[in-house]
Amino acid sequence: MDSLSNILKKVNQLDPIPMVIHKVLGLADDPEASLKDLVEVVERDPAITANLLKTVNSAHMGLPVKVDSVHQAVSMLGLQQVVEMVLSQNLSGNLNRSQKGYGLAKGDLWRQSLAVAMVARTLASQRDLMSLPAIYTAALLKDIGKVLLHEFVADRLETIQKLVAQEGMSFVEAENDVLGMDHTTLGGIIAKQWQFSPHMIYMIENHHLTNPASRNDPATATLYLADMVAMMVDTGIGVDRLAYHVYQDVFNDFFPDKQQVKSLMITYKSFQREVQGFMDAD
Repeated sequence: MDSLSNILKKVNQLDPIPMVIHKVLGLADDPEASLKDLVEVVERDPAITANLLKTVNSAHMGLPVKVDSVHQAVSMLGLQQVVEMVLSQNLSGNLNRSQKGYGLAKGDLWRQSLAVAMVARTLASQRDLMSLPAIYTAALLKDIGKVLLHEFVADRLETIQKLVAQEGMSFVEAENDVLGMDHTTLGGIIAKQWQFSPHMIYMIENHHLTNPASRNDPATATLYLADMVAMMVDTGIGVDRLAYHVYQDVFNDFFPDKQQVKSLMITYKSFQREVQGFMDAD
């Protein structure tokens, strides 16, 4: 299929992932790694250090003193928040573009990805899941395939939406039927090229749980639920909003009390405001 070969050709057009991302993720998952190890990795990259300190010292953060070093930032904010800042700052470039085929203006996908990542981290922490930075990163990158697929979706959007409306397909299933590729599979291809771990690739490829086996992976199910909560709340999430299957058993497993879902929706709105504050301060 011509469109499939054209889609795959575009993978190399994305900005590469800085090696510091892999190093930070490796240290965050290493129980033997020290705070000093992380500080040294970040400080080796002047641009990343400068961006981190700029964010930490922004009016939005509201810290009482000026932060002059990565070590001071970690001491004041905690390891997890600094790791998330480094990851977010270095993954934004590809996602902070318009994806017109999905009805997303510049910045829309990035705002939504950040808020979903924060919800995913919250859920993962509540479930005592390991590898919180990996789950956070996978949530940030879950829709990276849309960055390349959107122009092909734009050309065939009417056909895709018709399959969703008339055949009961999810948006991702309709993408695959019409284009021979969907944004989750393409996201996995991109993640593999960027040399992320097999589990990170798996989470990105399966975050809509179209593969039944993925529903038994707690980390992937966490991404799915965070994404679904965003779709319930965020009206500016794109043309595929709510065009995905609801797996009630997964919801019931994570949320035996329906009030928990409502609470998470409120949390998402709070994260939206936080994300907007960061973007306005940038």
